[in-house]
Amino acid sequence: MTSTVETDEPLTIDDLARRVQLPVRTIREYHTMRLLPPPERRGRLGLYGDRHIQRLRLITRLQRRGYSLAGIRDLLGAWESGTDLVTLLGVDESQAALDETPLFLTRAELLQRLPALDEAALGRAGRIGLVRPHGEDHFLVRSPALLGLVADWGRIGVPPDGALDLIEVLVADLDTLAGQLAGLIVERIWEPAAAAGRAGELPDLLRRGRPMLLQGAASTLADRIGAALAERAGNAADGDRLLAVLDEIRVGAVADSAGTIHRRGEDR
Repeated sequence: MTSTVETDEPLTIDDLARRVQLPVRTIREYHTMRLLPPPERRGRLGLYGDRHIQRLRLITRLQRRGYSLAGIRDLLGAWESGTDLVTLLGVDESQAALDETPLFLTRAELLQRLPALDEAALGRAGRIGLVRPHGEDHFLVRSPALLGLVADWGRIGVPPDGALDLIEVLVADLDTLAGQLAGLIVERIWEPAAAAGRAGELPDLLRRGRPMLLQGAASTLADRIGAALAERAGNAADGDRLLAVLDEIRVGAVADSAGTIHRRGEDR
């Protein structure tokens, strides 16, 4: 991300808070949630610079667009790992940052990412929608994130069929959900608004609603998966470790209307 120079002088956390107009407590909580890079240490003093200003302004911008802190953390993590998140930087306001840019790969490039994929597994990946054949030797990947997830599991020895089982369930259930939501959007939103003479407002309404629906679905699904995993931890091998990991990665804070971060369970 390119940035203009904000200051030539290092900032204390109090200076930084004044510069970005956020409470010091909020900045500290962003550190705890791994949303903000650590300061440069000079003895016991932590000093901040332009990259911290840019990051805090980016977080604020994404919050104004309706993204949760958990979603922002995931987006920033994906960006730092090299995922294309042009929309996160504000270049394309019309596309939701959670909606990925599809990936176009040759067969060799795909198999380099998923070396355990044989022809049978590759065919199944195509049938369930993880990849889409494009000509004789190319594939279109609608969700690079799901491809990366399967690759991560493969690196620790998970067989392709096990990973594809999960993707198949996800895609099939999302197809069902998408059909139900589409019916409700047309019947309960589009048609009543058109009948009320507000049809001219509907395109902007859908453009604004799409990223919010995606973000809401992602946040809600994250909570549901975490709760379901916690329920199953008692019967899982090394279940205590699974519970510890779930506790570590969950969002342990909430933000009030002023943008101040509070740990969950504390008095506000």
